[in-house]
Amino acid sequence: MLKTKIISLSLLMLATGVTAGAQSRKKAAPKKANTETTDEQERVEELRKRMLPATAQVMFIDSMVTDKADFISKIPLNRESGRLGTYSEAADTTAVGPAGTYVNEFGNRMFYAKADSSGRYQLYTADKLGGKWTSERLIAELGEEFSDVNYPYMMADGVTLYFAAKGGDGLGGYDVYVTRYDREAGRFYEPENAGLPYNSTGNDYYCVTDEYDNIGWLVTDRRQPEGKVCIYTFVPAETRMAYDAETIGQDKLESLADIMSISDTWTDEAKLKAARTRLVAMKARGTGEGEGGMSFVINDRTVYTSPSDFKSPANRQRYGKLCEMKNAAREMAEDLDDMRRKYSDGSPATKRQLSAGILKAERQLETLETGIKQMEKEIRNAENL
Repeated sequence: MLKTKIISLSLLMLATGVTAGAQSRKKAAPKKANTETTDEQERVEELRKRMLPATAQVMFIDSMVTDKADFISKIPLNRESGRLGTYSEAADTTAVGPAGTYVNEFGNRMFYAKADSSGRYQLYTADKLGGKWTSERLIAELGEEFSDVNYPYMMADGVTLYFAAKGGDGLGGYDVYVTRYDREAGRFYEPENAGLPYNSTGNDYYCVTDEYDNIGWLVTDRRQPEGKVCIYTFVPAETRMAYDAETIGQDKLESLADIMSISDTWTDEAKLKAARTRLVAMKARGTGEGEGGMSFVINDRTVYTSPSDFKSPANRQRYGKLCEMKNAAREMAEDLDDMRRKYSDGSPATKRQLSAGILKAERQLETLETGIKQMEKEIRNAENL
């Protein structure tokens, strides 16, 4: 769905230059460092130049500066989209460091970052069995070209994965990347840089999209003091549309690519107002102030908070059926979790008995989850008509 970094020459040279001690030890060292700095600067400038014409049109509706140490807690993600956190919280460990984690809606699958013995962060996935995270798997294909991989977020389709990484074809620090899972091959496709304005020469940590409320968040430390990040709230677009530089001018394009002013993106007043209304409702649900806890997004401008909001009895019945399906999916996921736990602890004979049942339950759960998404689509289409 989302498909990056200007910094002054002096700052870039400071970030990659050698120390005063190294200069005093060896006269040739500064010359090599300066050469490396210049090469890196030229690479970043050339990459950004290529990215600029494809800068995505994004409406940013809000921004907030917060402490880098706990910015994840400031993203009011809808519970139906899963939850964000840290690896130490999710796995109940004493792990330290900026290890981002995403747990799906059903609480039985996790994507997370973890540092190896050298301190390099890589992405892993695990399933919950018997109340514990097991079957850890390194997603090695996402770390082949990066020095660090972190801050994962899996979209509701269970296929599209966003994450942040250092190195590769990035603009500096962490860049946001996107990839998709190939179910047949059992691996992720080669990731792509999310481009401008999602990335910058600073650190761009998270790009999160809540499809249920049609709200997204971009977390970055561009133009922020040490220890702070800015969380931009935006309206996701169904398809990526680039700005026309000939129409808006080069200077304006540069400004939009760097998110210099979010008000410059407010080109649709009705869309802006509707998105802000959804954001307020989302935050209210998170603090328990919502009406009965119900929230069903119909379109960019409409969110139902009560069954009486539906236009027809047929759609009210459909929504009731949808709730039943979601409850059934949660119960099925719990039963599957129990079967997996028994399989893990069982004898060879027990494992043979449970194997077919587990595979059948996995297929049934996958079919039910697909049906849930289809039912939601049908209800929205009917209400919009």
